[in-house]
Amino acid sequence: MDELSTANLDARVEEAIFRTARVKAFLSRFPLTPASPDELLPQVSWAQLERQLRSLAAADVERVSWELEVLKTTARTHPSEMFYRELLMLAWSLIDDTRTSPPSEVDMD
Repeated sequence: MDELSTANLDARVEEAIFRTARVKAFLSRFPLTPASPDELLPQVSWAQLERQLRSLAAADVERVSWELEVLKTTARTHPSEMFYRELLMLAWSLIDDTRTSPPSEVDMD
């Protein structure tokens, strides 16, 4: 194995350790709780989700595709609640980027 391959492998292992620690920290803060069927969110497809994110993004629509790919990856390996938190943060960042002026202090409360 050459030096570049070893560095790449080390970086991937480090990233995996970081992601695992992040999930564990999230679960310690927000333990899994069972939900009844009537408490579950409605189903939505990735295409529908992308369409809505593109609508929110306005000027930054190119960003939506690659951000959604990251979300798809995390959806397979992260707890559902953590995935939805990431989705909400993405939606907010897309909305926030479309603002013409910074939020006032009142908006931040």
